[in-house]
Amino acid sequence: MSVSSIELPVVAEEPSGKSAAPAGRLAALAGVKADLTVVAGHATAKVGELLALKEGAVLSLDTALNAPFDVMLGDQVIARGELVAVGDQFGVRITEVAPHDASQ
Repeated sequence: MSVSSIELPVVAEEPSGKSAAPAGRLAALAGVKADLTVVAGHATAKVGELLALKEGAVLSLDTALNAPFDVMLGDQVIARGELVAVGDQFGVRITEVAPHDASQ
């Protein structure tokens, strides 16, 4: 297995493009905070392998380097995006917003 570091694009925190802002009755929820999860991929390992992990070990994920990451709210994918650097932290540049289903 070949392991190498990747260079992340550095971005400013200013968004551009279309907004996914709610309209109508949902606008009342605009100030409510929600915890999001960004899923980089999945790995499968035997428990024995996990118990033997040491600092510097690498878990290989099932996600290609150029694949978008899922942005999750609970168990729902709400967007997809690419990993970027925002200052000295990770960020996700949104590349696709999931369609909003008003019936739910």
